[in-house]
Amino acid sequence: MAQTQISRSSESDAWALLALKSAPSSPSKVQWAQEPPPIAIARLDGRDFEYLIRQKRVVIGRNSSRGQVDVNMGHSSFISRRHLELFYDQPEFYLTCNSKNGVLVDGVFQRKGAAAMLLPKRSVHFP
Repeated sequence: MAQTQISRSSESDAWALLALKSAPSSPSKVQWAQEPPPIAIARLDGRDFEYLIRQKRVVIGRNSSRGQVDVNMGHSSFISRRHLELFYDQPEFYLTCNSKNGVLVDGVFQRKGAAAMLLPKRSVHFP
């Protein structure tokens, strides 16, 4: 009787070994359990996009060979590579203009080099 149990165990081991040998040598697709993204603290709405702000500093401008921005506004010469920065100092958002063209926020012109502008809860920006 012990012999039968050994042969069943050996048979199971053989099937397990065959299953391992017939399995692919490496997985074709691996999915890691990712941490959920941080909660959005604000939202930017554009004509053709929505961007959820999840970090304390966001650079808006145009991508170039010199680097990438968080929000790429295209390749217009009116948009600087690092046109403006939004930064969050709880509970407020501020805007710093880095563009020689300046920015218009809620009808107020903001120049490059000016002190950071406190943004209202809702505002409209025009490059």
